[in-house]
Amino acid sequence: MDTFPITFLPDNTVIQAEAGQTIQEVADKGKIHINASCGGEGVCGRCIVELREGTVQATPGLYLTEDDFAKGIRLACRAKVEGPATIFIPIDSRADASFFKKASQAEEELTVETPDPMVRQSCLILDPPSQDDNRSDLDRVNAALAAMELYDNDIDLSAMRQMPSTLRESDFRVTASIFYELPLQKPENPPYGRIVAFTPSTGNDDYYGLAVDVGTTTVFIRLVNLATGEVMPGVGDLNGQISYGEDVISRIVFAGKKDGLKRLQNRVIDTINRLLERYEDTYPGYREKTFLIVASGNTTMAHLLVGLDPKNIRLSPYVPPASTWPSIRASYLGMNVAPHTVLKVFPSVSSYVGGDIVSGVLAAGLYKKPELTLFIDVGTNGEIVIGNQDWMTCAACSAGPAFEGGGVRCGMRAAPGAIESFLYEKETGKHYLGVIGGVSPSGVCGSGLINVVAELFRAGVLNKQGKLVEGSSEFVRPGEDGLEYLLSPAESNSVEHDIALTEIDIENLIRAKGAMYSGYQTLLESVGLEMGDLERVIIAGGFGRSLNIENAITIGLLPFLPVDKFSYIGNSSLTGSTLAALSGTIWREAFSIKEKMTNFELSDTPGYMDRYVASQFIPHTDGRLFGL
Repeated sequence: MDTFPITFLPDNTVIQAEAGQTIQEVADKGKIHINASCGGEGVCGRCIVELREGTVQATPGLYLTEDDFAKGIRLACRAKVEGPATIFIPIDSRADASFFKKASQAEEELTVETPDPMVRQSCLILDPPSQDDNRSDLDRVNAALAAMELYDNDIDLSAMRQMPSTLRESDFRVTASIFYELPLQKPENPPYGRIVAFTPSTGNDDYYGLAVDVGTTTVFIRLVNLATGEVMPGVGDLNGQISYGEDVISRIVFAGKKDGLKRLQNRVIDTINRLLERYEDTYPGYREKTFLIVASGNTTMAHLLVGLDPKNIRLSPYVPPASTWPSIRASYLGMNVAPHTVLKVFPSVSSYVGGDIVSGVLAAGLYKKPELTLFIDVGTNGEIVIGNQDWMTCAACSAGPAFEGGGVRCGMRAAPGAIESFLYEKETGKHYLGVIGGVSPSGVCGSGLINVVAELFRAGVLNKQGKLVEGSSEFVRPGEDGLEYLLSPAESNSVEHDIALTEIDIENLIRAKGAMYSGYQTLLESVGLEMGDLERVIIAGGFGRSLNIENAITIGLLPFLPVDKFSYIGNSSLTGSTLAALSGTIWREAFSIKEKMTNFELSDTPGYMDRYVASQFIPHTDGRLFGL
C-alpha cells in the first residue's frame, strides 16, 4: 500500500497516510482534533479543512458550494488521500482546550473531616526470620496485621511476589497497602481486605487517590492525599473522543464500527494520561504512591472507559450491559499508574442517567436534605433529578448539542473567542458583545446563545414563536435559511465570515430548552407536584458556570421561581468522585442513592410529548407558568 506524507497546519505535524484514508482518519492517527459532530458520517458539515498543497480525492457536496471547493475547502471525513498534501485546519474546526486547562474550572470547596478511604496503609515492624522463628513471610505479615485487629486479609499475587525482596531490603519495616472491598448487599458485614502492595516504611507515608470525571466533552481529574485528606487543584482537558462525535449516540454508533470501541477507549485513556502528567512537576513520583482511582461518567462514557460495547444502550428496551462495576486494575485499561492502583467506577441508574448524576447528587447532598429539590445537569443529554431525603425521581432529556454550541451554524464551545454575553439597547438598536478571553469573536457558545435569544425576545426583535421580526433591527437580515441576526461582521472576527444567529439555530435552542422544561414538568406531575412546590434548584456542570439565571427563565429553560432559589455547584461529578475517593463510607452511599432513584423514560411517560410540544415557544404556550 502506497503511503504519503500529510502535513497538518497550524500544528505543522506530518503524518504518513495510506492511499484511500480520509483526512479525518489521518488526523485521528496523529491525535489531531478536527470537529466532527456526526462522528465522521458526513452529515454535519463541521469538519471543514483547507487544502493548501497537493491533492485529495473529493467532490463538492451538501455542505460545500462550487466556490468553496474552488478555494480548497474540503470535508475531512470525505476527502481521501491520493498523494502528498498540506492541510490547514481553520479555527472553526479546531478544539481550543485552553479554557478547560485552568485549574479553577475543576476546583470546589471540599471537606472530609476524617478520611476513611477504601485503601488504607498499615506500618508493620516485623521480627526477622531466625532459626527459632522460621515462619513464612506471609504468615509473619498476617500475624502482625492480626495484632492490629486486622484479620483475614487476602493478598494479590503481585504483592506476594513483591513481598520477599521488599521485606529484606527494608529490614522488615514495611507499609502494607490494603484495599477494602466494601460489602454492598449486606453493609453490616465488615469490609473485605486485600493487600495490594508492600513498600518500605519511611515514617512519612503519604499516599494518593485520584478522582476522575469522564464527561462527554471534557475530562477532569483531581489528586487527593488519602492520608491527610488534602485536595489538590483539579485539571481538565477536552475528551479526545470528540473527534468521533459530540454526543453519546454518535459515540455509540462509532463504537459499532471496525475497531471503533477500542479507538474510543484509547482516546479517553490518552486524555487521562495527559492529565496525569500535569501533576508530575508538583508531586514527582506520585504515581507509585497512587492506590485508588474513583471515576464517574454517564452510562455510555463508563462503558467506553472500560471497553464494554455500549450498543444496547440506544436500543429498546434500553438496557445497558452493566450498571455497577467490579474493582479494576487501572493499568489494565492502559492508565499510566502503578500496577497496584485500583479503579472504582460510580454506578449508574439507567441507560441515560449515569454515574455522573449519582456522583452529582452525592456532592449536592440532595439525598440527605428535606427540601424538595430539582437537580439539573444541563448538557447534550440533560439529566434531571427531583426529590429529597425520602425519595428521588430522575430522567434524561434528549436536549441535543445546542447548549454546548452544537447544532448552531456559528456555534462553538465555551472557549476563548466564544460570544458569551450580549446586551441589546432597545432605545438605540445597538448591541454589545462579551467574548471569552477578550479576543475577537470566533462563534457563540451555548450560554451566549441563551443570552442573545433572551435579550432579543425582550426587545421585540424575536417573537414567541422564535421568529425574527423583519424590520425590527438593523441587524436582522435575509440569510440562506431565512432571516438571521448579525452578531459580528467578518472584519471584526478571528474567523473569515460573519457570525450570525439563524432562525434554525433558534429552533434548535427552543427544542433543547423545551426538552428540559417538559422533563421537569413530567417528573413533578408524575408524583403529584407542581413547579411552585420546588424549594431549591441546583444547577451542575460546566455549562451552568456562565448561565444567566434570569435569561434562562426568560426563554423557558428554567422554571419561573425566585432567583434566590437557584444555586450552582460546579463540576458535581468530580466533586462526588473526590468525596468518594476520600471516604469509603461516602462511596457506599452512592449505592443507596442509586437504589433510591426511580427512573422515568420520558418518551414512554404519558403526557410528556404534549408537554414537550407546549414548550416549543418562548417561554411557553402557557404564559401563566412564567407570570405572563
